[in-house]
Amino acid sequence: MNRGAAWRAVAVVLGLAFGAWSTPLPWGWLWLVVPVAVALSLLLCWRFGAWGVATPVVLHLGSVVAAGPYTPWVWWVPVSALTGAWMGLREEGGGPASGHRAWMLLPALLLAAALPWTVSYPDVVTRVQAALDESARQRVEVLKQMGYRDERLAGAQRSAEEGDAVVRRLLPHALPSLLFAWIAFLVSAGRALAARVAAWAQWPRLSRRPFGSWRLPDGAVWLFLAGLALVLAELPAWKTTGWTLLVVPAAGYCLQGVAVVESLLLARGVPPAIIALTLLFVLVMAMPVFVLASACVGLSDVWLDYRRLESGPDVDSI
Repeated sequence: MNRGAAWRAVAVVLGLAFGAWSTPLPWGWLWLVVPVAVALSLLLCWRFGAWGVATPVVLHLGSVVAAGPYTPWVWWVPVSALTGAWMGLREEGGGPASGHRAWMLLPALLLAAALPWTVSYPDVVTRVQAALDESARQRVEVLKQMGYRDERLAGAQRSAEEGDAVVRRLLPHALPSLLFAWIAFLVSAGRALAARVAAWAQWPRLSRRPFGSWRLPDGAVWLFLAGLALVLAELPAWKTTGWTLLVVPAAGYCLQGVAVVESLLLARGVPPAIIALTLLFVLVMAMPVFVLASACVGLSDVWLDYRRLESGPDVDSI
């Protein structure tokens, strides 16, 4: 492992430690426990095959014994380890494509979708809302220290209260998707740690695929359609689950749409730096339109497969 890779590994560990320090316990432990569980499961399944699947099982039993079966934060540990085991089993033969690797987060997505049905979910929402309220109070004190007074301070407070009211209304439905995004980030960090350990042990390098090849498996569209059906059905008990199954696959298809555009531009000789700057400019200037258009392109790619069509023969040249 060269010096640059070692420094990157140190940066990842320090970033995870800072996240654990800044997040209230016991949820803060996930910053450290999830990446370690993912890296351990990935490496053991890569090395020992299906026997490594015992790692998520052991972690699940250990979590239940240590914290009890009704503690919601510990559920993410064995689920994340299961994703790591899935990744390890698929490393042989060149490894999975980037979109298929994202599909391996399915256990975490199913847990996020089931989270609103647990008895502890209202308590989790209450705790998060209390933390947001405390942050709002601290924000007012910061504004006072910055010199905000009278009407200026009152206007800033009204704007903040309006935003807080929107957050309070959306939080119960958005929290599972936000938790999934956080766990997906920690799984990526665990995979990065596994790559550093593999390099230190002089194992073959973990597979890496370009972002332009991102393509979700066809099964993801059924999750998207199920979430859409639950949202449109207007069933109050299923509303949060429906939004989770709708938003997370939609985000995946948004990334797939960006990957399609990137691959088509690269095929026409556009430099990667120009592509990145262009996409960043459009994202900043028209983010809602960019997100919606990218999701539509990614979703239509399920049936049209733009990159396969682009790689076909040129009809005009025949």
